Amino acid sequence: MSPVDLLFGTTNPGKLRELRRLVAGLAVRVVSPDDLGRPLPEVVEDGATFQANAEKKAIAWARWSGLHALADDSGLCVDALGGAPGVRSARWSDLEPDGPASPVCELAGVAELELGPVAGRAARDERNNDKLLAALSGLPDPRRAARYEAVLALARPDGTLVGTVTGTCSGRIGRARRGDGGFGYDPLFIPTAELQAGEGTRGRTMAELTPEEKDALSHRGEAFRRLRPLLATLAARGA
Repeated sequence: MSPVDLLFGTTNPGKLRELRRLVAGLAVRVVSPDDLGRPLPEVVEDGATFQANAEKKAIAWARWSGLHALADDSGLCVDALGGAPGVRSARWSDLEPDGPASPVCELAGVAELELGPVAGRAARDERNNDKLLAALSGLPDPRRAARYEAVLALARPDGTLVGTVTGTCSGRIGRARRGDGGFGYDPLFIPTAELQAGEGTRGRTMAELTPEEKDALSHRGEAFRRLRPLLATLAARGA
């Protein structure tokens, strides 16, 4: 039986690696936009929730590609910031408090074009982490609680939804970057499981974990595990 092609609508190499690890053993071939040789159509992520954005993207990309399509929307929610950056996590540093793009955003966009998508994304991650550290400056550890949330939406080639799953990972924002793995806010995010590791441990950040350790406790790892039965059904049917 031929594997089912599944378009994962992301250009983020970290997310692609995570999904490919987590579908190992299934007759599913993860296809990226680069594999198709054409850029994903822009989808305005104007939803108020991660789920609304993920579903909108999955439907649009499935119809566009003619393949089963998977879209994710994920981010960091910090208690002391009223749940921010939330759905704006990826470009938080490029937005003014109320959301409109600022002149800094325009300059950042130019920089990303010059650097390329991978280096540009890394530079944006650095700005986001700087903003987060500044926003929480002076707050004691008990007030630095946060959670990662990921929503994955799977759509059929005709644009009908197969299902939506959610994963979360609670933790705390550290006071300085640690680790060179992962992406996004990982160098600052200390999962609860690490905080509870025992006396004398400072708790590793998500960026200090091995890929296997991260998959076991991350928000996206939890969401992918909940998605796996849906993908197994698709693979068994061969469509």
